[in-house]
Amino acid sequence: MRNTVIIVLLLLPALLSAQGWKLRKDEDGIKVFTKPSNSGFDAFKAQMSVKTTVDEVEKLIRNVEGYDRIFPDMMEARVLKRIGDSTQIQYSRNDAPWPVSDRDGIYQMTFRKNAKTGAVTTHAHAVPDYLPEVDGVVRMKSTESYWRIIPKENGLVNIEYEVYADPGGSIPEWLANSTVVTFPMESFENLRELLLDD
Repeated sequence: MRNTVIIVLLLLPALLSAQGWKLRKDEDGIKVFTKPSNSGFDAFKAQMSVKTTVDEVEKLIRNVEGYDRIFPDMMEARVLKRIGDSTQIQYSRNDAPWPVSDRDGIYQMTFRKNAKTGAVTTHAHAVPDYLPEVDGVVRMKSTESYWRIIPKENGLVNIEYEVYADPGGSIPEWLANSTVVTFPMESFENLRELLLDD
């Protein structure tokens, strides 16, 4: 009995976290969830299934220079360094509406492939001091993101993208939180179009 209580207590934070997601949009095969995070800015998670392959999705995620075709308001994106086949350090800059300053970030993204299932997962975190900051641009210093690409039956692939980010600088929470549904929705619409065009 004591061991059961200990296991439940250990799992409780993860269970509470999972329960925190709220479905905000379910449209045209794309679901977007949000939940409050410790930063005060909402985290988001987007999900969809597409008739494609895991390799095709992974190829688009690795192609940082093509991010402007997926992510809205992406001004610039490039790989700064590759560390073997599994890790890359990348830079991106996003256009922000006036009077908010543009945001940029430097992230270390690691790819992992499950040899049994064929699923690919990524984890990216901010490495803000990798390059000097750009004048007039706010560096995002606290960001975590995850891609989960899971093959299913009938040639379908489940794609999930989860992001926790603090945009930093002087920006109202309501303004930042106003994009946590539209941004992943538009990104997944663009991603699906690219996958289906191939």
